[in-house]
Amino acid sequence: MRTKFKPWAEPYINEHPEVMCPFDKLNEEAPCYLEIGSGKGQFLVDMASKFPNEKFIGVERNVTCAGITAKKLVENKVANAKLIFADAQQITAAVNDNSIDGIFLNFSDPWPKKRHHKRRLTSESFISEYYRILKKGSRLIFKTDNYDLFTYSIEIVSASSFKLVEANYSYDGSDDFDAITEYEANFRSQNLPIYRLILEKL
Repeated sequence: MRTKFKPWAEPYINEHPEVMCPFDKLNEEAPCYLEIGSGKGQFLVDMASKFPNEKFIGVERNVTCAGITAKKLVENKVANAKLIFADAQQITAAVNDNSIDGIFLNFSDPWPKKRHHKRRLTSESFISEYYRILKKGSRLIFKTDNYDLFTYSIEIVSASSFKLVEANYSYDGSDDFDAITEYEANFRSQNLPIYRLILEKL
């Protein structure tokens, strides 16, 4: 479901540098939790509000979604979260080894066509980079409504260095260290299953 373009989004981002983090400055924010693909920002805002002693950074490449997220951060006066308006590949390449507290991937684009699978945020190249940048003992938590993407991700992870902690085919949302995204709220209202993986860096 595409987000309708909002012409105010980019000017708003430019007017509020206090909630933005240039991708090449991310190492100055670490250690922190990364949400890669933060969409309209509800998860980011809620997690930062629930856990004020932790630091959260959202990564979003869609300008309209980034603008909406920035607006939520400003209006909710969130002090412990920032947003990076950039592509995920730029982020992972720029982050130091063993510096990130945790990574969230929430309802990522499933890129259904096989020729596009390398773009998936759980592709082999991304999984390898996540392992590099996470601290030892830290976790990657992945949620999706897409069964094909979920089973593909399990296959990729099984060949990686990560420990597979959980592969949940019907996640009920009961984990305290979690928040519901806009997509998730919609899917749950339709009684659709939510799939979740938890990976740990050994």
